[in-house]
Amino acid sequence: MALHDRSWIWHPDWKEEPSEESAGGFVHFRKEVTITDIPPGAVIISVTADTRYKLYINSKLVHYGPVKGDSQMWFYDELDIRPYLRSGTNLFAIRVLRLYSKTRFGTSFPRMSLGGLRIKYIGDHRINFSVKSDETWETAIDLSSSLPVQKDDMFLHIFESVDRRRDTELKWVPARQHKIFTAFGLASPWRLSPRMIPFSRLRLAEFQAIHNLESPLGRDAWESTLLGDSQIRLPAGTIHHVEVEASHHLTAFLIFRFLKPQCSGSELKVTYSEWYEDPPKTVQFRLKSNRRDTSKKLYGPQDSLIFNGNKDTAIEPVYHMEGEGVEEFAPFHFRTFRFIVLDIKVAEEADLVFLGTKITRTNYPLEIRAHFKVKDEDKSFPSQQLWDTSVLTLENCMHDCYEDCPFYEQLQYAMDTRSSILFTYYISGDDRLARQAIRQIGNSFQPALGLTASRSPCEHLQIIPHFSLFWVCMLVDHFQHYGDAEFILEFLPICDAVLESFKRRLDPELGLVRCYESEEFWDFVDWAEAWKPRGIPSAGRRTRFQTFSSSLYAYTLQLLSSVLEINGRGELAAQYKARSGELIKLIKTHCYDGEFFTDGLAGKAVPKLDYSQHNQIWAILCGAITGEDATKLLSTSLSMPNFTTTSIAMAFYTLRALSLVEGDVYDTHFYEFWKPWLEQLEQNVTTWVEDNVSQRSDCHAWGSAPIYEFLAEVVGVKPLSPGWGSIAFKPRMKLFANLDAKVPIVVKGKDLGIAHVQWSTQEGGKQTLSFDLKTISGEPIDVPVVLSYGGQRESLRSSFVKEILIV
Repeated sequence: MALHDRSWIWHPDWKEEPSEESAGGFVHFRKEVTITDIPPGAVIISVTADTRYKLYINSKLVHYGPVKGDSQMWFYDELDIRPYLRSGTNLFAIRVLRLYSKTRFGTSFPRMSLGGLRIKYIGDHRINFSVKSDETWETAIDLSSSLPVQKDDMFLHIFESVDRRRDTELKWVPARQHKIFTAFGLASPWRLSPRMIPFSRLRLAEFQAIHNLESPLGRDAWESTLLGDSQIRLPAGTIHHVEVEASHHLTAFLIFRFLKPQCSGSELKVTYSEWYEDPPKTVQFRLKSNRRDTSKKLYGPQDSLIFNGNKDTAIEPVYHMEGEGVEEFAPFHFRTFRFIVLDIKVAEEADLVFLGTKITRTNYPLEIRAHFKVKDEDKSFPSQQLWDTSVLTLENCMHDCYEDCPFYEQLQYAMDTRSSILFTYYISGDDRLARQAIRQIGNSFQPALGLTASRSPCEHLQIIPHFSLFWVCMLVDHFQHYGDAEFILEFLPICDAVLESFKRRLDPELGLVRCYESEEFWDFVDWAEAWKPRGIPSAGRRTRFQTFSSSLYAYTLQLLSSVLEINGRGELAAQYKARSGELIKLIKTHCYDGEFFTDGLAGKAVPKLDYSQHNQIWAILCGAITGEDATKLLSTSLSMPNFTTTSIAMAFYTLRALSLVEGDVYDTHFYEFWKPWLEQLEQNVTTWVEDNVSQRSDCHAWGSAPIYEFLAEVVGVKPLSPGWGSIAFKPRMKLFANLDAKVPIVVKGKDLGIAHVQWSTQEGGKQTLSFDLKTISGEPIDVPVVLSYGGQRESLRSSFVKEILIV
């Protein structure tokens, strides 16, 4: 048995050189392989790198990876390279982006202490050539490219400054194999794991308009190039500025194509932006209105390029198929934008010919199986536009993990991810990215704290205690939708530890969850205007108690206890229920003034300051108030002008409370509730904003609540027993007179079905309602359905038509 792992290679002279100016760099690898006979079957290799890689074979891009990992799971890709091989000489080239370890930069990309590249043949048949990572590979440090730290980039640090004139300085040397001692139970820095999710979906996209052109050349010439397929010749010594708009918000790989100029020194600068805006006070807080108001400015991070020109280079032709006469600029990582700014300065000695831009959208391959169509839609409530915008927002926040906002952070936060996962279940029935997210956040568990990280995978540990509870809720949601007890119970020890950590915070006198004394923990609740800049109610800081903490804790105890009961853990379930019940009593004793729940202790509440919609909502969700009292409380509090209102982030839970209370409160508030979303549409957004307080990002998936509401609440289809073993069907037929919808569901964890729901309204108020559940291939699925309408409940099977009179 080998004592060392030698499967990883790296450049022998690479130095981890963290600084305040640079987040990392790039390393090239190449190898020539002679193939006499191309194998008849698939040629499967595994590839991974720290931090990211792009694999090219014979100048064709094969793949970009790996999926973001962590110290517990470092993912590798399995690739069939046979379609890229040819008889004779084959050139394998890999470009690795390496972010320096132990720095505050590149938060979104975990990495280990060593850079590395690992390639291994894993096919079933013998091949007569070798591509494994060893010293037969050559490597060179990319001296032309750097990852500068920019003021508009606080998290990613993957924007590039490239001086192609330095490509001529490349020095190719044999790669060095890492010698990692792995005997006697010692582990490699990378715990290898096959990827858990499918490869990204790639789709071509186009620009739709140009704005604010400053150029000696006319608009027609620029439009022919940027919106068409013509080339444009930029005369020597000229300067050009052009702002380009895509049809909607994009996450995409970009390639800027030029004929190789006759001299070096021409410059290209690309600025990426989501909107036109007034000058921002800070990166965090922006001033936005009409996103397409071209009288304002575009701000954002930048890539820059200095052209090499017609000099010999040892690397450029390897990474594209255009030949030596073309010089391309292809930023390594995908970019997020709706608008870009091109600033081009042409060298004095020669013209520069711009061939155009290739845009390739990249997203998780989300299959949109759901459908929601209102017949004779009211123009004042554009349900289709709300739906389409929600779908695009969710798609753009799904890549190799769920992301809070692709423009700024690309981080998988537990609170954000819980709602995004539910939206995914309802729109596609796909739980693969959800299972990965659950595992990754579980991997971040900190035993000494009894908490998960707020976000994972991530280079820098951050603790938002409430987010650990949202992760537990995420597990319960998965069990309800898929019924996979084996998967969920694997995480039960972590769940118990999280709940015990909150138990340790119960005040011995009052019995409520105390706030942390240490600034090491962020007791974030919501991005509310009154709670700027950290999203924490002032009552928590002043009284050392947040009602929200106790309510969320009680709510989570209840949710998890229901899963435990079903899975033979009745004793533990009883303990959780008892703890929740006692906590609910104490919330009402200490945090209720007789009319409303306060943000902190009721006896210390400051009028007009310590009251919020949040704590009425969570009192209802945890059961501190029920029945008619809950209905009255919610209806009153949503109209109280002095109450702190929920943001878009917390609005999902406002809707859960509206759904839970008795009567027609949900229907009554439904159209008014979407006013903030409709206002965004009036401002020409194409994806939903992060929040209306900071207005930082124009794409955040927690705003995609219409997906869940339209399907789970309006159409009214929910799992009644785990894994859709039975279905709760409560259509809200008063909201729309005529509706056609499809909801994907995975019955008992195996059969992907589509529940097709339709209703229509005739004169006199009589409505025809139909429900039909079939597999994707059209086979009927027989499942019990409990229909609720007009205060009645009826047990049916999963295909029926009914005539109903709604009063």
